Amino acid sequence: MKYILTVDVGTSSTKTALWDETGRVIAEAAQGYSLHRPEPLWAEIDAESWWRAVCLTVGEVVAKGGINAGDIAGIGVDGVGWTLLPVDSTCAPLAPAMIWLDRRAEAEAARLNGLPDAARLVHLNANPIDAAYITPKLLWLKRRQPEIFDSTCCFLTCSGFIAARLTGEFTCDYTQAYGYHCFDMARERWDVGAAEQIGIPLDKLPRLCRCTEIVGSLSQTAAAQIGLPAGIPVIAGCLDAASGALGAGVTRLGQTNEQGGQAGGFAISLDRVVVEPQLIFSHHVVPGQYLLQAGTVGGGALGWFRDILGAADLPDAGVFAQFSTQAESVAPGANGLVFIPYMAGERTPLWNSSARGVFFGLSYKTTRADMLRAIMEGCAFAVCDNLRLAEEKGVGVSEFLGSGGATHSATWCQIKADVYNKPFVVARRADGGEGGHSLGLYALTAVAVGLTDDIGVCVESLLPRRRVYEPSPERHAIYHDLFGFYRNLSRRLLADFDQLAMITRAHSCGSG
Repeated sequence: MKYILTVDVGTSSTKTALWDETGRVIAEAAQGYSLHRPEPLWAEIDAESWWRAVCLTVGEVVAKGGINAGDIAGIGVDGVGWTLLPVDSTCAPLAPAMIWLDRRAEAEAARLNGLPDAARLVHLNANPIDAAYITPKLLWLKRRQPEIFDSTCCFLTCSGFIAARLTGEFTCDYTQAYGYHCFDMARERWDVGAAEQIGIPLDKLPRLCRCTEIVGSLSQTAAAQIGLPAGIPVIAGCLDAASGALGAGVTRLGQTNEQGGQAGGFAISLDRVVVEPQLIFSHHVVPGQYLLQAGTVGGGALGWFRDILGAADLPDAGVFAQFSTQAESVAPGANGLVFIPYMAGERTPLWNSSARGVFFGLSYKTTRADMLRAIMEGCAFAVCDNLRLAEEKGVGVSEFLGSGGATHSATWCQIKADVYNKPFVVARRADGGEGGHSLGLYALTAVAVGLTDDIGVCVESLLPRRRVYEPSPERHAIYHDLFGFYRNLSRRLLADFDQLAMITRAHSCGSG
């Protein structure tokens, strides 16, 4: 029997799984780490904590599985996107990793957007120029910490760093490369002219490759640290959203994954490059396919509610089950309460760092259940806001597939079906487990090492349990009107969000 290790490096934890060659999960483990916010717009992680988490979780699943480590056929890795990590020639980090939540480079993004040829960069890369992307972060580092910039041997993404630690090879797969605006999306290469225009030295960027490429084998050094035999093949890996889309069942054109977790959004598979600067565009892990994506930040609002206004002392599963039951008791519309879920600014389609969360319509009659229902509806409205943009670009959804922790709430799934006015499908493994990142990584790695020859067939065969939430015409009619109100309200508040941010910054500086 052969086995595969999958390593999913997320925003708050690394999750590692051990699979057998039939696609059965043998063991799983997770290790958390801290996100540091030394300044209001900063969001960084010590990359060594990623590596420590990988070593700990790999050791744990191999021990739990009771297997011969020499039977591991391959290792697959994914990681969070838009991450800038400068390393030296030995792959030692020279600074903390700036992750997708980091927006410190707003001034650099504004300068890039002011360039006479900025539109060419957007069309080349098929993505907007925003502070969350890698490009402005590179320029921030170049301007603010030139000694680190100059000393850098290579700038790596999150998954690229783990692959490099495992093999010693500096690579960037196509699904992660869109964070750089010198990446030519259609031609799958670094663009020399764009790099010169931006001020990015190409000799400091990693080699581009497909996510299923075996970039090397487990080195002697890494093997000693991780507790595995040297020589195990390691694939380049990919963006977590791309492996998550695959693991949710997005294998064919038009299929769409809606991610319901710390970050929300969707990924629609298509076969052509679409430039819509309000949305996100990347390669899919399936050959010949791309992903038109939306990324929202409201998914963590229920966790915030639990910690601040809820029952922080209860286990997550128990408290979220309670939340779902309470929200179900309230009729659509949450008794006139609307929630704007911009708890940490908003990404698509607003790209606004100042935006904040709002409960609109509070009264003395408002209940805890009303607030929970409004949070669920508001997060669905945020995704719907992006879905309308995609439809305006002629991008249709053939099947809506849900993934992530939110799919454990039948109430939330039904809300999404009613808001989107589309059947909402939750597919799970035979053992009841989720698909998601690990399953997508398993399929990619299995193809790369020759255990299977078709990514789509592999994934679909491992997601036999399907539950379909059908939309209600009556509830959708209510949500159609409420979404129009939500959208208008969110736009009217943008200037107020910016003004409040200016006041807050002014007084914060004054008190310091």
